Amino acid sequence: MLTQDSNGISIEIMGKQHQFSCSAEQAEDLKQAASKLAVMCEDIKQQRGNASSERALLVASINLSYSLLMANNKIERYQHGQEALISTLKSAL
Repeated sequence: MLTQDSNGISIEIMGKQHQFSCSAEQAEDLKQAASKLAVMCEDIKQQRGNASSERALLVASINLSYSLLMANNKIERYQHGQEALISTLKSAL
């Protein structure tokens, strides 16, 4: 469950309410992130049956961190490729 007030949002993950301060501009993105985390945690808990809420949160956090690392590495590779292409184009001119 997600609610919003003037100071931030309140979300429910694994049956517990959590409050987060954020600007109005950040609220929607934070809600989406929290919703994705809640779904991941529930999926992990269902898959592992006896996993505690803390363990589900840890596994979800590691999965998200890994995904972020892979995305950042991909961006970095694209940036290097673009820099090489720009260098080649400048040399050709």
